[in-house]
Amino acid sequence: MPNGQDAIGVDIVFGLALLATLFMIARRWRSFWDADFTVEDRRLATQAGVFVIPPIVVLIHEVGHVVGARMVGGRVLGFHYGLIEGSVTVARGLSDGEFWWVALSGNLIGAGLGMALALAGAWMTGLPRALRRTFIFGGLLQVAFQLVMYPLISISAQFGDWTAIYDFERTPALSTVIAVAHAVVLVATWRWWRGGARRTLFDIDHGLSAEVARLEAALAAAPHDPQPAMELAVLYARNGEMGLARDALDQAAEHPALTGAGAARLHLARARLAVIEDRWSQAYLAAQAGLAAAGDADGEVTHRLWANAGLALEAMDRPQQALEAFARVRPPVLDDPRIRYTRGLARLAAGDRAGGEDDLRAVVGGVPEGDLLRQWAEAQLEGREPPPPDDRDRPNYARRTKAPPAPIAGV
Repeated sequence: MPNGQDAIGVDIVFGLALLATLFMIARRWRSFWDADFTVEDRRLATQAGVFVIPPIVVLIHEVGHVVGARMVGGRVLGFHYGLIEGSVTVARGLSDGEFWWVALSGNLIGAGLGMALALAGAWMTGLPRALRRTFIFGGLLQVAFQLVMYPLISISAQFGDWTAIYDFERTPALSTVIAVAHAVVLVATWRWWRGGARRTLFDIDHGLSAEVARLEAALAAAPHDPQPAMELAVLYARNGEMGLARDALDQAAEHPALTGAGAARLHLARARLAVIEDRWSQAYLAAQAGLAAAGDADGEVTHRLWANAGLALEAMDRPQQALEAFARVRPPVLDDPRIRYTRGLARLAAGDRAGGEDDLRAVVGGVPEGDLLRQWAEAQLEGREPPPPDDRDRPNYARRTKAPPAPIAGV
């Protein structure tokens, strides 16, 4: 990467962050490396991936340019290294292809080292969990920088290695070949992350591999039963891995053995999860898939599917369709204050002010004082938003300036 006086300040700030990270690791040395991998250990390992790994990869990146230059007979005139940036100056006289190789070599070895670190963290199960997380997170961060962020910065600003690597006028064949290889590597890395690396990182972070394996074995043994997939999704979601929870449900839903009432229950779980994540279109589609699987059944699962469809439709500003969905819901699901609140909003939006206010008053009367949903219902009746929460016990940067959204998920 380019260097100069403008980069000195960035190097100093990064260097201070690096020293602070190393100090924190030294201070927590025993607890950081032991088998008890706590939340604080995970945060420190992530911090190490951000501040310790990059200077190492950047140094190897610049050394890669030097090695590449010498491989084609180039003479290195200057070498600069600044923790997160650097440059190599090569004497004139190289051919277009040779200069292309010098530009590529640093990025090739930098991205390769990042991927090697990530693979080592994933496959070397004997390493301490803190080191495995540092390797996976820091390594993939460097792959993303070397192969995504840096190329975008370089090409858009017209400086740095990638203007030479993708110079289709001077090196059309070489640039085309590397473009194809570049795309293949990015797709392969993404598929590896989605297919196994995320799960491995979850196991490292939470130490729940035995429980995950048990549920996956139960799911494989009885793909017609939605319960193992739902329990696996709950396990992931409770530990903050909503993407893994979503994948567990989606993959189970695709199995042809899952039909009828079981499929309806699984799609209800998918709709609930989508509502929690504010993915309203996906929530509606999951609810519709569940209703199709339920057929003519008219039980509680069907009512909850219609309820989640109504929640999604109201959030997508389709009040009339939301009301049609809510009309298919029966007690006790219909009595849920989250449904009454959302139906009230839909009625107000559709012009039924009296009906909307009745629903909101029912929420106010049926929910304890101080409850966030009640605060939102009271605010809607008064034509305002709830005040922000009292965050005086929080630091200034963590204080909220608006009330959290109305809690309507989980129906």
